[in-house]
Amino acid sequence: MTKVPDRVGQLVAQRYELLAVVGRGGQGTVYRARDRWSAREVALKVLGSKAAREPHVVERLMREQQAMIVLKGTSAVELFDVCRGNDGELCLVMELLSGVDLDEHLYSLEQRRERMALPEVARLFEPIVNTLETAHAAGILHRDLKPANIFLVQGGGVRLLDFGLARLKKSAPLTAAGTVMGSPSFMAPEAWTGVSDLLDPRADVYSLGVILFRVLASELPFSAASMHEKFVSTTTGARPSLLRYRPDLPRHADEWVARALAIDREQRFASVRALWDAFLTSFHVAAPNPPKRPSLWAAAKGALGQLVRSSQPAPPAPPPASNEPSFAREALARSVLHVEDTLSMSDGDIAFQTPPAPPPPPPPRRSK
Repeated sequence: MTKVPDRVGQLVAQRYELLAVVGRGGQGTVYRARDRWSAREVALKVLGSKAAREPHVVERLMREQQAMIVLKGTSAVELFDVCRGNDGELCLVMELLSGVDLDEHLYSLEQRRERMALPEVARLFEPIVNTLETAHAAGILHRDLKPANIFLVQGGGVRLLDFGLARLKKSAPLTAAGTVMGSPSFMAPEAWTGVSDLLDPRADVYSLGVILFRVLASELPFSAASMHEKFVSTTTGARPSLLRYRPDLPRHADEWVARALAIDREQRFASVRALWDAFLTSFHVAAPNPPKRPSLWAAAKGALGQLVRSSQPAPPAPPPASNEPSFAREALARSVLHVEDTLSMSDGDIAFQTPPAPPPPPPPRRSK
């Protein structure tokens, strides 16, 4: 196995001092870095040398950059800069987050036999819904919504992470026909076909519905012992009952689940806003005060104006700050670092050719 070179201590684009590795995957590495121009700490995502030579990988990173620019001002992880590494590879510079992802938070609650209260669920997901609504209006599909990509920021706030699989409207597909990509437990039925033309905002609607089911039930809607069973239950099985796990919830809960997780996307909620409004109504939850959101054009224009070209000469390094922030946990692995895992029953991202085929039926018996 080839050892990945450790670049800690290097200066990238005459500006970003690499301090530590935060996460590492098959396509690149995320570093904690110090911006010598502003003295703040950032997350710097660098493509690996092999990935940097593959055009589709570079294009996917560029699309991730475009998505974050458009979503500036929402709860999407913030992009600060785009630059080139010391070997010419593309790098994204983003905010460095401290806290835990929703997956870890739910696990911690379940260890204590606790659940999130409905008002807390509403407060947490309202910004996520706003962000997805803005993304869909701009023709951006996330395609990999799952608890691990929702980050609870220490001190308050939430971020939607990892646009590494995002699909942009009017952009040529990067995935070969028949290739299924995503996280098995959260993929919409149509995503299992490998036909990218079938994907629209209702695929994200389905994934968000699965996440909310997971939050409320402490269980996934479809559990399976194999990938084939997961495929069959997601694409053909009966929709699960939330009331089976939470009889204390309002009686309309299962009606909401049936629409949120409908196999036929035409029967599903048409938008994340429709799903969310129905959730608040069905579960008798008051809507949080919505934050004032910038228009799509204002967000994109403001983000473009703030992107500083790292090709400019670097000014003298400022003196080290005496009160640099301390981070309880530098967490960006699985967040801004897209990792294509091998095919498994985990909920990491997967990529494989064509969905699992059902076993052939047994030959018919002949009557004697």
